[in-house]
Parts: sequence; structure tokens; C-alpha cells
Amino acid sequence: MGRAVAVRRWTPTALECYKRGCNCEGCFYKDFFSGSSQKCQMKASVLELVRVIGTPNVELQQFILED
Repeated sequence: MGRAVAVRRWTPTALECYKRGCNCEGCFYKDFFSGSSQKCQMKASVLELVRVIGTPNVELQQFILED
């Protein structure tokens, strides 16, 4: 996942990513980083937040996957 990430608290952006299940489709940052050599590190941050702090007290979105 790249570099180590220092995390301290759940930010609004991290919460949004967590609620989306770290699914980049439709996320603001997907467009923000398109065409850039850099890539979003939010998934790594969310995973580290869960590991260090635990899951936030929010409801997850339910995704319906169609074949």
C-alpha cells in the first residue's frame, strides 16, 4: 500500500471513504488524481485508522452489485 501513514483521528474525508467501503467509483478524489502520477492514499489511511483506532460509529452504505 505504499508509505506508512500516521493517523490520529477520523476526518470527514476518511469517514466518507470508510462509508463507501473504500470504493473509488464516484469519489471526488478519483477525478482529482486522474492524470496525475500521484494516487490517492485514503484507503491506506482508512485501513490504518481501523487498525489503530477501530471502526467509526457510522452506518455503511449498502452496494448492490449486478452481473
